[in-house]
Amino acid sequence: MSQKNFSSLPDNTKIMHESQEKWRNKNWEETLGEHKSGIEKLIEKINLFDIWSNSLQDNDAAKRLIPEIFMDGYISIHFAGYGLYKYANICLRSQLETTLRLIYFSTHPVEFDWWCRGNEWYRKGLATKDVWGEKYEYFRQLEYVKKFEKECDRDKKLFEEGQRVNKIYHTLSKYVHTSAFSFQTKPDDFSPKYKIEEFVKWVDNFKEIQEYINILLIFGFPKELEKLNSTSQEKIREIAIESPHYKGKLKEVLNSVL
Repeated sequence: MSQKNFSSLPDNTKIMHESQEKWRNKNWEETLGEHKSGIEKLIEKINLFDIWSNSLQDNDAAKRLIPEIFMDGYISIHFAGYGLYKYANICLRSQLETTLRLIYFSTHPVEFDWWCRGNEWYRKGLATKDVWGEKYEYFRQLEYVKKFEKECDRDKKLFEEGQRVNKIYHTLSKYVHTSAFSFQTKPDDFSPKYKIEEFVKWVDNFKEIQEYINILLIFGFPKELEKLNSTSQEKIREIAIESPHYKGKLKEVLNSVL
């Protein structure tokens, strides 16, 4: 492929192109220089969606939504590498939301078809606009979620009492709604820059979201999980689920499948 010549760009566009190219390259190089091994492990986490995609290829909702879940995670890594931490965290909230919708729509094909066509009639009468219900009530009705919540320590429960999913969702929402701490720009710092403290906060959020997403997929599709070969099951267990507590409780709840 021939090298593109952008010398003839209009003035404002040329300035934007050159400045973006400069800070993108600088930030990406600095980020890789400090975190290349860590980024490799994050990419391994989102590559797990290939396993889920292959396992759920007969489910219409999964075929449509899993690629979006993957892409949100993939682009989040790119944004973080460029120093765009606000937008990297926004992608994570989108990734979590899409997973929550996938679990619901995977067993509600009529509502999924309505949703795809922009018809949200199913929301009428609901206290919340989200398909998972107020305080994630939908998930609290699922058999494996009930068992898991009962087994988990109080501060580890996903939906009850401690509500860890709600807490991380609230944290990520501050980036969406532009709370002061989540500003991408600073008074004396307009161009995006690599900042280790912002990168580390994003990494923590990224890992937590990938862990919860895979737990939700495990609970949402236990039969499909059981059909996976042992290598794929091991990858999900060892790469996605970092918490020893969660690994132990998942094994108890799922009768040693994981």
